[in-house]
Amino acid sequence: MSNTIYWDKLRILVTNSCNYQCPFCHNEGQSSHKSIKTMDFDKFKILIDAVKDEGIHEICFSGGEPFLDKKLVEMIRYAYREAEWEISCASNLSLITKEQVQQLVGIPLKFNIQFPYTEAEKFHRSTGNGFIDKIITNIRMIRNAGLEVGLNCVIQNDLVADVRHMVEFALQEELPLKLLPQIGLPKSSDFKNFVFPILKEYAVSCNDKGTGAIRWLLKKGDKQVSVLYIDSPCLTHDMIRCRNYSEIRILPDMSLQPCIQHPLGTKRLDLIKGKESIKQQFREAWKNLKNCSRSTM
Repeated sequence: MSNTIYWDKLRILVTNSCNYQCPFCHNEGQSSHKSIKTMDFDKFKILIDAVKDEGIHEICFSGGEPFLDKKLVEMIRYAYREAEWEISCASNLSLITKEQVQQLVGIPLKFNIQFPYTEAEKFHRSTGNGFIDKIITNIRMIRNAGLEVGLNCVIQNDLVADVRHMVEFALQEELPLKLLPQIGLPKSSDFKNFVFPILKEYAVSCNDKGTGAIRWLLKKGDKQVSVLYIDSPCLTHDMIRCRNYSEIRILPDMSLQPCIQHPLGTKRLDLIKGKESIKQQFREAWKNLKNCSRSTM
């Protein structure tokens, strides 16, 4: 397949609304919760049809909480039918139903679950109204249906015990884990100084992918799991890593958002003029991503 639009990953933000109230949430760079927005399904299909033959590696459905969009399952199924991409969904998993899971069976889909703590009280306090027992039940329901699940943990402080508990939980359940230092905290770029020694205790291997993602393979007894530490380009304003990661967000109103930290200047896709015009708009977004906007704010 060709890749004339340059972007390797599409993150589809199907809504700007969420039922959680996480204090660290940047809502994928979306600036306002006042007016609830969801993505138009017909416009979504036009977008997929325009870029489905490009060399895109992955499409990720996100939000807000994507299951607040009643068309989410249809969107996932459409993307699976029409394009040969890896498909993932970033969700807190509190709203998914058995019926929706059954509709997704057979699709090579991975859920990346917002999972801030392993302790029930901390989990509830961090999310505002989330209950860890319910989420664990839903994780098991999804895995029993043959779908993949991984944990996303935003590191909100330098408490070693919290990270250790998370790593131990991921190993025990054999759930792939992403550790993401909170964007915007003054010391986030230094969190790896206390996280890496914990990972080294269990490490079989470590691979720096050069995109801000460092993959560790951990093992304890007969349990094994991969851990991805996201050394985000946003923490150091590293444009080379940012471009290597090559992810663009499509907001619910079909705006293209190349930078999560500086959403101003996003440009709404014009879907009327056909596929080549849509592709050209992606190329323009890539061409204009030259400097880290946040470093000049």
